[in-house]
Amino acid sequence: MPAAGYSFRVLREGREIGTHSVRREAGGVVRTVVALEVKLLSFTVFRYHHDYAERWEGGRLAGFASRLEKDGKAARLELLAGPEGLRGTGPEGTVTLPATAAPLSWWAPEHLDRPLFDAGTGLPLAEPPSRDWQGALTRWRWPARDMVALYDSAGRWVGFTMRGDDGSAVRYEPG
Repeated sequence: MPAAGYSFRVLREGREIGTHSVRREAGGVVRTVVALEVKLLSFTVFRYHHDYAERWEGGRLAGFASRLEKDGKAARLELLAGPEGLRGTGPEGTVTLPATAAPLSWWAPEHLDRPLFDAGTGLPLAEPPSRDWQGALTRWRWPARDMVALYDSAGRWVGFTMRGDDGSAVRYEPG
């Protein structure tokens, strides 16, 4: 990840609806904040705020804490590494994951080959993303949500597209 981290503007059907940022913090922590708001006329019809922290030690996820607010509903996920892997509590109860697991958070393409879990629920992803190439860019695709993340030749995250819950086209632009 670049020293300044990542900062994206999030566009839905071509209109800016929020931001997605990723930053390194002290103690091996990587913090991600996604803040989105969709308005129709002057009314908010969708609000999403996800703030999560990944703590990495020696290439392994040592801890994970997430707070997700989506349309007024809040959920928390907390995981700690132990001898049997990652364990903790999520919105659906107890979560147990392999020691090699990583959240699907896109900022580190080297993590996408691991067992992945949803960063909001802690649930393992049934279908892993797949990698291919688009010219000089590496493309990771997760068909389950029509997600595509793009990386340059140095492994830097440079773009992202997906389908929203309502089927709308969502695109990330550096910003």
